Amino acid sequence: MDVIVIGCGASGIAALRKLHDAGLKVLGLEADDRIGGRIMTVEYGECALDLGAAWCHGEKDNIVFELANPFGLLGKPNPDNKWFVLSNGDLLPEDKCDALLDALNQEIGKADKNNTKSISECVRSAAKSNAILTKEPQLSKYFVEWFERNCHIGGQSDPRKEKSLKGLEECWGCEGEFMLNWKGKGYKMILDVLLNKYPDPAKAIPVQILLKKEVESIKWRTSQPGLEPGNPLVHVKCKDGSLYAAKSVIVTVSIGVLKERHSQLFNPPLPAEKTNAINTLQLCVLDKIYIEFTKSWWPKTPANFTLLWRDEDKAKVSDDEKWITEIFTLFTVEHQPNLLLAWIYGKAAVEMERASLEQVKAGVNKLLGIFMKQFDVTPIKAIVRQWASNPLARGSYSYRSVATEQDGGSAEILSEPLYHGNGFPVVCFAGEATSHHRHSAAHGAVEAGFREADRLIRVLKKN
Repeated sequence: MDVIVIGCGASGIAALRKLHDAGLKVLGLEADDRIGGRIMTVEYGECALDLGAAWCHGEKDNIVFELANPFGLLGKPNPDNKWFVLSNGDLLPEDKCDALLDALNQEIGKADKNNTKSISECVRSAAKSNAILTKEPQLSKYFVEWFERNCHIGGQSDPRKEKSLKGLEECWGCEGEFMLNWKGKGYKMILDVLLNKYPDPAKAIPVQILLKKEVESIKWRTSQPGLEPGNPLVHVKCKDGSLYAAKSVIVTVSIGVLKERHSQLFNPPLPAEKTNAINTLQLCVLDKIYIEFTKSWWPKTPANFTLLWRDEDKAKVSDDEKWITEIFTLFTVEHQPNLLLAWIYGKAAVEMERASLEQVKAGVNKLLGIFMKQFDVTPIKAIVRQWASNPLARGSYSYRSVATEQDGGSAEILSEPLYHGNGFPVVCFAGEATSHHRHSAAHGAVEAGFREADRLIRVLKKN
């Protein structure tokens, strides 16, 4: 075997496709009973729901867009109908709210980012100094709290885990429409494109992918008699006892999984600079709650509700339902006319996942009763949720933290291979967290998978 790819999400599938096309012998090992990783599309009604990655973010320099757009798979959204709602049920003037949000975004945009400060420090400081924000101190307070939730800036338990300002410069966006949808088919379509199953399933590439193969150990400093010194064998052992060997491996598991398991996974252990990158990069827990109603009740579609919590209303919520006070937005879902999507992140998302579906439904009903007094809300029919509790993911996307900047970690260090003595890359690292400038996005994951496949193609084709 030339290469084993560990983890068959977007990055792993991208690597397998490119390695296969180069004529190398490849094998994919996937711990789950499905491929896709944090791309998780489920059938729902006549269309699909994305529990993980859902939109193609941008067009220019976006590899997912470049792969999918020629097949007409992507659609542009219609303009939102926006409502800003206080937790006493009051609807706020859109122009005033837009002005406050613009002020916060401008403060972030002009902030010095060549330091170890957090986004949170910046917006909280702006609330005390920006002329527009100080005119409405109470409302600005609510918007700062909403902004921190909406940008998932972290640090709920440790300030060093907050998103860094410098990370905003390190993570490059793609120009063009940010919310391209998959026309009801779901993000899984990119996996079909990569595997050449779309548009003709009969032309799918014959690459071998083994499911339910959770890797237990990667022994990466071994050799076998008769092999050239430049081609050592890597031994991979799975929890079911199966063993596999290859000249090199590409590890694509999430930063959350690496945090939990790197010390047991790699033999010999990872070098200090690699573990420092793993420890300082963070994984955002960002959850979705899909809410299906018996019929739509919002006045216009698409709808986007910004939820602003007052302190006195938070205080009225019982401890076991306190997680609902961290839900910050509700909006409609393309091709699902009776659904709203609620966003929640951080500790509250974890608490929500620990609750039963009935408890989540009760919590959402309470949320709607608090905010939507001016609307004739119809009954909830079903709830669908995901996803930090998944041990094969542990969260949604990676980001640079204050600790990353203070301690010298980076995606570049995380992406650096482990080499054999003569410079042969025996263990390569892909996945969105290793993308130098597109981390946090599925297109960064695909890019990283292609990058590491290209690295190995260059080396293996030379030998």
